[in-house]
Amino acid sequence: MKFLSILILSITMTFAGEITVPTSFSTHFTQKITTPKKKVIRYSGTLLLNSTGALKWRYIQPTKKEVCSNGRQFTIVDHDLEQVSFHELRQALNLTSILKKARHHKDNLYVATYQKVLYTFSLNKKGRIDQIAYKDTLDNMVNIHFQKMRYSSKANPKRAMQCPYPKAYDIIRG
Repeated sequence: MKFLSILILSITMTFAGEITVPTSFSTHFTQKITTPKKKVIRYSGTLLLNSTGALKWRYIQPTKKEVCSNGRQFTIVDHDLEQVSFHELRQALNLTSILKKARHHKDNLYVATYQKVLYTFSLNKKGRIDQIAYKDTLDNMVNIHFQKMRYSSKANPKRAMQCPYPKAYDIIRG
């Protein structure tokens, strides 16, 4: 029965026109950024996302940093620099919106254009997001690979989506 369910889900995802966006997900990630000069920077950590657009990146390697956003504002907590930055986004960044725009390209690949950036998504055998690739505004090639992806029908708790920081950290408002 489990095999049949997975088979039906795989067939549905293969022929679907869009990616199914869960209410929330949590995952481990590795991020590889390749600069135009071919320098490679690697990061790893965890990501929480709610379909409302709220997200929290928790970078563990090579630096400890947290980035929280509700799609309109974001907070960056840099533990190595002991500083917190608060920023308003000029253009809303909403990963959920990007996922909803994604259309089937071929095999397990989906593409979406958002704010003039082309995003490519690959799905795993369960129909869950496995990777995201795109070229950022600085011409860096960005590839984010997800491991241990967990979808949920319930939102991640509000407290889990926040970026707490020690009061002694420097504050930067941008």
